[in-house]
Amino acid sequence: MTEDCAGCSLTYTHVPDSSAEWKEVNELKIRPITLLAAGAVAMVYEAVPCNRECSQYEWRIEPWSICTINTVDDLPACGEGVQSRKIRCAMKGTLSGEDGTVDVSLCDQEEMPPRAQVCYLACPNDCVVAAWGAWSNCPPQCDPGGARNRSRHILRLPASEKAVCPELVQSEPCLLNTTCFTYQYRVSDWSTCQLSESAICGEGSRSRLLDCVRSDGKTVELQKCRQFGLIYKLQLLESCVVDCPVSCILTDWSPWADCSHTCGTQGHSVRTRRILQEAHEEGRPCPSQLTQTKPCPIRPCYMWLLNGWSACTVEGAKCGEGVRRRNLSCVVHWGNLHESPPPQPVNRELCGDVLQQQLQQEMEQPCFVPCPGDCHLTEWSMWSSCQLTCLEGRSFESTGRQARSRAVIIQAMENQGSCPYQVFETQPCKGGCFPQKRPTTLRHCHPPCTKPFSHCTPSGVCGCEKGYTEVMTSHGFLDYCTRTPGVDNSKKADVKTNSGRLKPRPSQANDLFSEWTLRPIGQDGRVKLWVYAVTVVGFIVILFIITLSFLIWYVLLLSSKSSLSYSIVKAGASLLVTHAKPYTQTHTHTHLV
Repeated sequence: MTEDCAGCSLTYTHVPDSSAEWKEVNELKIRPITLLAAGAVAMVYEAVPCNRECSQYEWRIEPWSICTINTVDDLPACGEGVQSRKIRCAMKGTLSGEDGTVDVSLCDQEEMPPRAQVCYLACPNDCVVAAWGAWSNCPPQCDPGGARNRSRHILRLPASEKAVCPELVQSEPCLLNTTCFTYQYRVSDWSTCQLSESAICGEGSRSRLLDCVRSDGKTVELQKCRQFGLIYKLQLLESCVVDCPVSCILTDWSPWADCSHTCGTQGHSVRTRRILQEAHEEGRPCPSQLTQTKPCPIRPCYMWLLNGWSACTVEGAKCGEGVRRRNLSCVVHWGNLHESPPPQPVNRELCGDVLQQQLQQEMEQPCFVPCPGDCHLTEWSMWSSCQLTCLEGRSFESTGRQARSRAVIIQAMENQGSCPYQVFETQPCKGGCFPQKRPTTLRHCHPPCTKPFSHCTPSGVCGCEKGYTEVMTSHGFLDYCTRTPGVDNSKKADVKTNSGRLKPRPSQANDLFSEWTLRPIGQDGRVKLWVYAVTVVGFIVILFIITLSFLIWYVLLLSSKSSLSYSIVKAGASLLVTHAKPYTQTHTHTHLV
């Protein structure tokens, strides 16, 4: 059989082994078969059900010997004795005269017949009976209460009328798996798929074995099951298919890819191939190497290298606005700037002019040298770690933010009002969530925190105590701790730092004045307690003034109402007097008439 694969052909050859013998394993006959495939040797096994051929040995017995009785003196030779016989294990099918004897271990030991038995020779004048007949059959299902019998008959009556013959009928109960058995069919597992003599795959057939099993688990002849009227409808032979070996099929190698680096010693090119068909059965397996690499030619790397910034220089002065510069040089390296040998300067023409012209405008940068007593900003700090919103170690944002700052250095407190604000700058970043760690009682910071008012934080870096602000170096380490200024002016003093090393010491008068000055904010940045007390007292005074004003207004309102009532009463009285005068005059005139 031949199969094609990528760039090869694979041929399988069935090599029969004439010296291989069939072996009996779990009621199956098994023998090895050798397969040759492209020089490789594969060993498989062929299994066939025994079909009762496995039980090819049986017990052979010879007739019983005469009954031997041990006699004493001249007593007649009668009574109970012993007789024996020979048994041997032989192959089935051999004639009794042929020598087919084999080792007794090949026959069923449980079925081995007895080699000796007790016999009886009747004495003169005794009753003589025949041998016992076969036991009768028990009920088919070994029903409880059933019994079986056997019998024998008299061959000679005793000479004396007083003598009695032995019993002629025996009976015993039918006990399951003792004196009574039930039977049923049992089938074995399917054999392997059997092919024709020259085939190694394709269509074939498989079979299984039918046995008759007694209720105690012993396998007996099929005739036993047939005697009890059992009928089987099980299929013992069916068709099957053996899959043919399928070898791995691969694509051709792809073309070599471009080099990963255009120069240096670390460049390499890659080519790949893919699996089109996985191997099945005994086919050639797929190789583990699906990728190949090869080094690229070594070429020198030329690049423009920017040196670090020089110190800030001020023309004609020691402080103020100045310029700092850096140099641009052409160097050669071999793929990694940090490995030896270090980059070496070469002719500038090897690096080209385009990049040099682009970088020329960044060769100078304005800078500032602070004068003594002036406020100034430090250099930019290192970028902080990428900040993401994390919950239980998982981030719900794809982009975070990181920041850096420039702190304000206050050299003289009297110039604090003209100081600039601290400068912050942020940019987007991509990062992950850091695993949360419980604060440990023992913390280690490197380098150790030896600055005044400093301590080791849970994150493992040096920080300042409460009421002090960190002043960091350009490398991100703590330089020194300075006291956080108060909020006694309109400036954002909490985002500034003052330099304790450059701060001039105030006079004793200023110290005395500062002690007696009412400062609402303490050195720790918190509002003092007396501020809350003054606020409460002021609120109570205002409430008292409002209440007193209301009472005065209410008294004045009652006084005005009393004056108005008196005026109304007085006006009413005057009106009554005015109306009463004509009436009096009329009556007076009438009387006179």
